Amino acid sequence: MLPLPLLVTLLAQVPAPPSAAAPAPVVAASATPEAGPALPPNVVSVSDHGWIPLFNGKNLDGWYPFRARDGKNNDVEHVFKFEQGVIHVLDVPDITVAQPNGYLATNEEFRNYRIRLEYQWGVKKFAVPRHPLGLPRDGGLLYHMTGPDQVWPLCVEFQIDEHTTGDVFLLPNNPPNPSADSTVAADANGNPVQSGRGVYTFQEGGVPVTDRGQRLIRSQQFDTMAGWNTVEGFISENSGVHVTNGHVNNWVRNLQKPNNGGPMVQGKILLQEENNELFYRKVELKPLFADRYGGPAYQVLVFWDPKTAVAPSGAEVAAVQELGRESNFTVAATSRPDDFTDQVLGKYQVVVFLNTNGAALNATQRQAFERFVHAGGGFVGVNADPDPASGWDWFARLFGTTRVGRLPQIASTGRLNLDDPNHAATNSLPLDWSVAERWPVFSPPLGASVHLVATLQQSPADILGAGGPVPLVWCRDDEGGRTFFTELGSTKEDYANPLFLIHLLGGIAYAAGADGTAPAGATILFDGQDSSHWLGRDGQACPWTVRDGGLAPPPAAPAPAGDIRSREVFADFQAHLEFKVPGTKLTGAPDGPGRNGVYLQGRYEIPVRNSYDQPAGGLDGTGAIFGVRAAAVNASFPAEVWQSCDLTFHAARWQGGKKITPARVTLYLNGVLVQNDTAIPGATAGSPLPEGPESGPLVLQDRRNAVQYRSVWVQPLPATK
Repeated sequence: MLPLPLLVTLLAQVPAPPSAAAPAPVVAASATPEAGPALPPNVVSVSDHGWIPLFNGKNLDGWYPFRARDGKNNDVEHVFKFEQGVIHVLDVPDITVAQPNGYLATNEEFRNYRIRLEYQWGVKKFAVPRHPLGLPRDGGLLYHMTGPDQVWPLCVEFQIDEHTTGDVFLLPNNPPNPSADSTVAADANGNPVQSGRGVYTFQEGGVPVTDRGQRLIRSQQFDTMAGWNTVEGFISENSGVHVTNGHVNNWVRNLQKPNNGGPMVQGKILLQEENNELFYRKVELKPLFADRYGGPAYQVLVFWDPKTAVAPSGAEVAAVQELGRESNFTVAATSRPDDFTDQVLGKYQVVVFLNTNGAALNATQRQAFERFVHAGGGFVGVNADPDPASGWDWFARLFGTTRVGRLPQIASTGRLNLDDPNHAATNSLPLDWSVAERWPVFSPPLGASVHLVATLQQSPADILGAGGPVPLVWCRDDEGGRTFFTELGSTKEDYANPLFLIHLLGGIAYAAGADGTAPAGATILFDGQDSSHWLGRDGQACPWTVRDGGLAPPPAAPAPAGDIRSREVFADFQAHLEFKVPGTKLTGAPDGPGRNGVYLQGRYEIPVRNSYDQPAGGLDGTGAIFGVRAAAVNASFPAEVWQSCDLTFHAARWQGGKKITPARVTLYLNGVLVQNDTAIPGATAGSPLPEGPESGPLVLQDRRNAVQYRSVWVQPLPATK
């Protein structure tokens, strides 16, 4: 992680982000040139990072076609073409011939991510039985696809249609169907209105209903027939929020497979083809952990040794550098051991050993690296197995074990078991990922201080024997800085695989302290289970309840449970918390869905509410200082999506009972700077405590809106004048 003094200094120096203009669209030769509808300010003004392209910019590698007539990987008519970064669907000459439905599907499954793309309609519509002029133009973004390929497979469809983009279909559309919960429009008596049997219209803040596979109609139409449209899905475990051109127009939660088959939490991603010409572009994915951290960009040094690298390192290094360009860090690369000096290493927050073990470093260079780690520097080892012959005992202890061998020379397929599925390096990986690697053999066991993240399950017997699970990914936080090791990345193909890049991005974020997890020495106020750090009114036990990993007021209480405050009090501090605003207004709540707040020292309110798709500038919007200053930009996510808040707070200074300097706060919302060292002139309106020189608690407000909180920690800062 970043050392605290450095982090605090950097936070204070970061300027507020300027508003950025929407990028000009890149139009395929056969697509119309219109740009499409204007996007809301919160979509085009927020600096965004962490996106990973799902197409390599050259071809359809990583995807396969499936059509009802032709089967898998049998696109004889070249229905799916990749042209200048654009996927051209159904560019075939004879429109009088009906075309079988189909899709492009990812080879891999994904979990916990944001997915977005742009689409534009072509001019060709193909004849279908009883509709010689063709049906309305139709496509779709499908997710959580599992099971056999067919038309249509088990999945959730984000409908793309010339009239109904944003509708939800739970496929296959023949009983038994998947099911999902949502909120829908109601009649005057508060009963859900059905447009047909089992067909409802989504309404944010409407009445709850369970959809059993018919159709959930979008709340409004935000798409256009002219130019490019943008759709985005926030896919978190078994829930999905659908956004069309920057506006929420549908969401589902509690997705369940048919016949009580369990929750739908992962699957392949599909781009649908249904009898009309269509263009897709900018198909990209962002792991959800990438939004959990707020802080300045950090520097990463990649080291590779051409004498010991498993494969030629040019492509691998380039992949990491591209990952940095798309994320919140910059990458420098070196193969020079002479760069391992205190002066050079001091410029970086993380060092990566890429397919090398540091054996090329001499004693002086090794000592410089050890000092870097002990001073709080992060380290990532990708196939960085220590060489017993090198005599570097410290590195062997840091690694935690010794590699016996890595056989065979040709990669073979094994299945990962995610021992910690919530770690940044695994949170978006499928729970049952099969991957081809050159598997290692270790001398067990790992050291006691090692936190195991993933193991090799069902290891090939001819390679690793019939023993138990083999450690593949682990981390530790007991040498001053964070260290992360992965045995994935042993093949050149890994560096073109989005799942491996997501995995590596999470490991680098962990080592940099950029994953939202508590640093050493922090006070963890809520870990998803234990609410004992919180008190209710008059100091009684915490009246809020823990459900689904979040802390929230009980939803069915006859009276408000009331605010809660931390047992601990703080002066200057760094804090992280995550929250989720519900999409349903509770009966008796004084405000619309989600109105809530967090009080720093019990005196200064940071509002929490459903601010997505709202103009920035409100003094009570998420990320504002209530009544004092609005957020610089609207960086909010939609309701039903977990969001992150990172802040550095400096208390007011008092002398002789008189305030001489005001409290100040720097605040990042979902990784975006929204308050930059903002002065707070006094206690905000309605604060539980009056302003004073005493330290104060963190207070979570209760306005009967069932906002959930999780992953709450506070790191006290050294006192400053």
